[in-house]
Amino acid sequence: MKRFSSFILLALLWLPFGILLVTAARGIPLFIEPQAWLALIFLAPFGLPLALACRALRRGGHVASAWVTFIVLAPATVGSVLIGGLFGPLGIAIYAIVFSLPAWAVYGFFRYRAKSRPA
Repeated sequence: MKRFSSFILLALLWLPFGILLVTAARGIPLFIEPQAWLALIFLAPFGLPLALACRALRRGGHVASAWVTFIVLAPATVGSVLIGGLFGPLGIAIYAIVFSLPAWAVYGFFRYRAKSRPA
């Protein structure tokens, strides 16, 4: 149970942390207003699709693939969520899900390959 709660905590925090890093890199003052902190809390669940795909890869025994997939797709997801924010919550959700689809495709490929091998 402890590992699962740790996973949920990290899965919810990676996207807001990425937004903070982009904000700091652009030289924007780090959230002076309390409303900005509420926006980060709102963004937390949108990191779950990619985190769950990487967790599925990891549980399937493809640890290196899970890390590479996350390292490649996480920055793209952060950038797309910033763009999706212009379209509101629905835009953020769509961009987060679309940018997690390659990770799910990798997971599906490994599942298909494992099932198609002769015993």
